[in-house]
Amino acid sequence: MINRYFSILFIIFFIFLGNIRAQKGYNINKKYAPDVLKQDAAILKDVIINMHPAIGIYRSKKYYENLFDKMIESFKDSLTEKEFRIRLKTAMNELHCGHTEIFLSKAYSKAIKPMKLNWLPYHCIALNNKLYTIVPVDRKKDSTIKQGSEILKINNISVDSILNLTRRMISGDGFIESGKNLYMRYGINYYYPSLFGRPDSFLIESKKGDSIKIQYLKACNLKDLSLLPIGTREDTLLRNHKRVNIKEGYSGNDKELFVLKIRSFKSSRYKRIYRRTFRTLRKNKTENLVIDLRNNGGGNLANSYRLLKYLMDAEQTITLKTHVKNYPDKKYTKGNITFKFTKYALKKMGTKKVNGDSVSYIQKIKPYKKEHYTGKLYVLTNGGTFSAACIVAAYLKSNKNATLIGRETGGTNEGCNAGITPYYTLPNTKLKVRIPAFRIIHNIDPALTGHGILPNHEIKYSFEEVLKRSDLEMKFVKELIKK
Repeated sequence: MINRYFSILFIIFFIFLGNIRAQKGYNINKKYAPDVLKQDAAILKDVIINMHPAIGIYRSKKYYENLFDKMIESFKDSLTEKEFRIRLKTAMNELHCGHTEIFLSKAYSKAIKPMKLNWLPYHCIALNNKLYTIVPVDRKKDSTIKQGSEILKINNISVDSILNLTRRMISGDGFIESGKNLYMRYGINYYYPSLFGRPDSFLIESKKGDSIKIQYLKACNLKDLSLLPIGTREDTLLRNHKRVNIKEGYSGNDKELFVLKIRSFKSSRYKRIYRRTFRTLRKNKTENLVIDLRNNGGGNLANSYRLLKYLMDAEQTITLKTHVKNYPDKKYTKGNITFKFTKYALKKMGTKKVNGDSVSYIQKIKPYKKEHYTGKLYVLTNGGTFSAACIVAAYLKSNKNATLIGRETGGTNEGCNAGITPYYTLPNTKLKVRIPAFRIIHNIDPALTGHGILPNHEIKYSFEEVLKRSDLEMKFVKELIKK
């Protein structure tokens, strides 16, 4: 279900996490003294405690103060930038915020680009907390491990341990596992060497049926790393709008089912496509519409609101809340003027309410009268449905004509921490930290659960169905329409 672009994303992102030595320039194995690490961690603590909207949502302020104090005191030995980042990631995982992330320094990223990197020689997928082989990276030279074999250990580390540590390194909202599991499903070849090293060969223990094998396999190089031969087959009848990550059209020649597949809300060009789409639906009296939000990581809030206006039964509101007046530790970040301008714009577009130190900006989402869609609506979601896409899924679930199909979303039902996400640069290690400034509250169902938006019909994939590139969600929709 993750497409080829997700594979490229994994390569670009995790290439920066290698555990090898730079030949020129910046030494990625440089170690930072404990007092330097403590200074960076203390700045990070101050910013999070004074700014992060997750404080007090699932855990108290006191809890996070103690958490960071213990982490700061734990720095007794020198660490590399990578080791320090992993320690920080482990602590920040307790924020339960998918918009909070720590990126390696520019110098580290630049130093790693020209290097030869070792990777696992097999494409694998993680499914139901197990790891299976798909195909060797080099199909012509290697067929040692049969397709569908379960990997039990890699270099004497159990798959359970590998998956559990990897899961902690992936930022996620609330207590949701669906998003983390989705990203791990196809990304383990990138996560494993980033966390456990890049040896010249791998000792792999695998199981096929009752037979267990232990084999040494030579590592492959990045230049030989092919894209994953996996992902649901695309409907060739849909029109592709590359600039806006949208595909749309009728699935079939009878114009019974229209599909609007939205991969993100990041572009500003959606208005025209929305208008044309819903005009077409009205003219053709289309009775069934699919809004495919699978793997949609979010983007522009206005684009998600605009889509809802064509689909919602009644007027609703959404709230952006912050307790921040000015960014703390401003010398380590930029964008404070943009933050103030955003608050001013939110006030003009909606209603401002002050409650103690917190300020809420309430915006109305009012349905359009013209081109409003009233037919049957099917919304497809999975763990990759996040941020602004979760706003759409949460509000549409309350619609009388809407049915959600797929898996639990990667963003929580009650809302997320986003709006504006400034980047802080820690002064010593130069790690970049992304921290959101607003809490976005879904007024449709604001009760705190820590869980994602649950579908009306849950869809699960077997290993065989993944290999076949089946689209079980669309298959289920068509079965419902036939009934």
